[in-house]
Amino acid sequence: MFTYSLKCDVDKVREVLGGTYAVVELGGLVRVVDDFVSIYSGEVPLCMYKSWRMTYSNASQFGVSKAEVLLSGDRVIVRLLKKDELANLPDAVSGTPFVVHAMDVNEGGVVYRVFRMGGYVELAARGVAGGVKEAFHPKRGVNVVVVDLPQVAKFQPLLGEVFHLARDYFVELHTTMISDVCPLCGGRMEKRGRVVRCPQCKIQVSRDVNAVWALARNIVRRLGRMQQLAELREIFRLYYPQV
Repeated sequence: MFTYSLKCDVDKVREVLGGTYAVVELGGLVRVVDDFVSIYSGEVPLCMYKSWRMTYSNASQFGVSKAEVLLSGDRVIVRLLKKDELANLPDAVSGTPFVVHAMDVNEGGVVYRVFRMGGYVELAARGVAGGVKEAFHPKRGVNVVVVDLPQVAKFQPLLGEVFHLARDYFVELHTTMISDVCPLCGGRMEKRGRVVRCPQCKIQVSRDVNAVWALARNIVRRLGRMQQLAELREIFRLYYPQV
């Protein structure tokens, strides 16, 4: 139903959990109080996450009765479950991801960013390469490559690289992606130099950063993956809590 990635003392959580994964009843190890999802040791909170998306004043009204808890690296991933939902968090996290490769080709080279979306989303890479093939490193999963490439003669060799990749890894997706679309609400952001601000959500980020999040949002919407769209919005808040 809803997935949260919490920064905790992993060793303490492992001790309380009795391992690296468990399905627990709400109200014990995992508690929901107002809009906070928390992990407790007895009456001592080990960590908590505040959801901006929804207030759980009464979790039972959503049919939420259990939670999955999974230790992954230095994080604890918690997933709230409805009564009829299948507990499969380990498979969701380690299973085949949906991978978005975003490339912006300009005079400075290829600006390259990657998103992996399985049970969660993470910003995996950012850098500049001399060519598309140099930047693109296909990984296990469903790969979507989106290249913003000017239709002028000087960039034709790079366009050839894109078509070459298309034969094996490329999923063509017709989408309009602009850097002034809010990744949270989809509204138009105000431009302030290289920074954009959403008057509705009150977030302010670099245009380059915002472009990638807006791109991921557009792709997920076009694919009809609304649950992953909700996860994308939550993870955006985790990466940029200051906004």
